[in-house]
Amino acid sequence: MNICIIGAGITGLAAGHKLSKLGHKVSIFESASFSGGQASTIKIDNFEIEKAYHHLFATDKSILKLYKELGISDELTWYKSSVATYAENKIWKTSSPVDLLKLSLIPFSERVKLFIVSIRLKLLTNWKKLENETAYSWLSKKVSNKTFEIIFKPLLKGKFGRYYDKIPMPWFWSKVQTRVSSRNYKLQEVLCYPNNSFSNLISNLERSIKENKGQIFFNKKVTKIISKSNKIDSINVQDADSVTENIKFDIVISTVPYNVLDKLTHISDPLKDSMSKVDYMSAIVMILILNEKVTNYYWLSIADNEFPFLGLIEHTNLIPKSFYADNNILYITNYVENDNSLLELDYKELLDLYLPYLKKINNKFSTNWIKDYRFNKINYAQPIFPVNYSSIKIPLKLPLQGLYSANTAQIYPEDRGTNYSVAIAEKITKLIQNN
Repeated sequence: MNICIIGAGITGLAAGHKLSKLGHKVSIFESASFSGGQASTIKIDNFEIEKAYHHLFATDKSILKLYKELGISDELTWYKSSVATYAENKIWKTSSPVDLLKLSLIPFSERVKLFIVSIRLKLLTNWKKLENETAYSWLSKKVSNKTFEIIFKPLLKGKFGRYYDKIPMPWFWSKVQTRVSSRNYKLQEVLCYPNNSFSNLISNLERSIKENKGQIFFNKKVTKIISKSNKIDSINVQDADSVTENIKFDIVISTVPYNVLDKLTHISDPLKDSMSKVDYMSAIVMILILNEKVTNYYWLSIADNEFPFLGLIEHTNLIPKSFYADNNILYITNYVENDNSLLELDYKELLDLYLPYLKKINNKFSTNWIKDYRFNKINYAQPIFPVNYSSIKIPLKLPLQGLYSANTAQIYPEDRGTNYSVAIAEKITKLIQNN
């Protein structure tokens, strides 16, 4: 088969790797000048780091299997994580169930309720039992109003903005599943990270595709998917000089968001209506290279909606800073609605906004600590699903013969992540092979 893949993110690369190994002729078209998508890396001095924070959980079987398949699993290392929550002007350790029981921020009886809720969700295997309810509604009924206002409501608002009370409960269920399943026998969370960043995975996928006679084209934007008699015929591709070329294909795999795919080809009305029910949020990620550490934790969630950011991920509190020339690496992460005014700010403006709040977390923090920085704005970073989404979720194989869709909106109920990007590529490959 002559196969076109739109997008060279992890899904596109994993699908290209698997399909080209099976003997298909694969061509990947990427509108950017690099591959990897949200897992792509940037070089700072003599080391590389992801544009947006990444790690792997113990349950991430698909990507762990891919590392083994590529012969690079020896670069994966497991580290003990550390998690905390900022609330009521203080940092509270929340790394383990024991920490929850010690969380004096709320009454002991409420801590026990939180523990029971986490166990109940971990033991629940049929997430569809939760699907007709929002996380806001379900959680608010399981704990007291004070606990909900202190713990859950700020986290939902910080993560989802104006969508905070509309997020289906299965999203929260999937978060509990991955977090709890990544704990060791001491109930400590352990996370995995590759010694050479995710850039080695990306370069090995690229190499595999090319060795199997596949091609990857950068700065090439697919502008139209053309069909004849309800069957894929060809695509139009535009280069950086706006020159358009028409190329014949048997199969097209789209990894782009629904509203982009809708502009490329005609989608039938029922599917189009379902696609329109998925909204997206953008991400703002600031990476600071520091000569001091801000906290003692890898992951600090902000449960205070006065803060203009969602959390601090202090990469070098998980990965030894010796990998990064003894620098401390801090991600300041934010998810915002597409019309949020924060998207209009540049690095200096945003840092000025963030600075007083960084000082609240560590009153010694100073701009003198900052040795370097990187600043990214990522579109379509977080899909927003309606309640009962599984009943309208778009199939991977679309009615137009030869057209497949594989994007973050089809990973539900799991949240986006590199593992699920690989998993969806596996599913697409099986569908094509069994067709």
